[in-house]
Amino acid sequence: MAACPEQEARLDLHAAGALDTSETVLLVQHLESCAGCREAFAASVEMLSLLALPEPTASEKSAQDALPRRTLEAWQHEHARPSPWRRKMGVALAAAAAVAFAALVPGLMSPGGLTGGAASGAGDSASEAQQVEAQTLADFEAWAGLEPLEPGAVVEDEEALEDLEPSNEDDLLGETL
Repeated sequence: MAACPEQEARLDLHAAGALDTSETVLLVQHLESCAGCREAFAASVEMLSLLALPEPTASEKSAQDALPRRTLEAWQHEHARPSPWRRKMGVALAAAAAVAFAALVPGLMSPGGLTGGAASGAGDSASEAQQVEAQTLADFEAWAGLEPLEPGAVVEDEEALEDLEPSNEDDLLGETL
């Protein structure tokens, strides 16, 4: 015998224990009078009992009970901020290290650094910068396969240079190669 089509969904819900109280009362009254629905209900209960998980062991139950506590402890440990005294101590140690470093290396704090005064370094750095610039230009010309430019040389093709230098930045917008 088959179950009533309008009761099939309710039978499965009732077998799973998911039917609300008012509908359960109506379904139980119907089951008393309908043999097909009783058979379908018994089949649903049997099927769900096969799907049920076994009861957890004592160790599994204690692990499940401790899970929320362990999870909360792990979260608190991950999001814990260092205590205020530790932060203050860290700042104090960093300041003490900076003062000790400045005291132990007195030449470092002078205007010229470890090399001495600033006056002797200013002239040297300007000539050194000119030498580096000249060497860089020579290296670039050698790399590009160009003949070295001589000071005061005149560029022959001025129109080619005008193409390379835009009159304003708006001219370059949308331009493709």
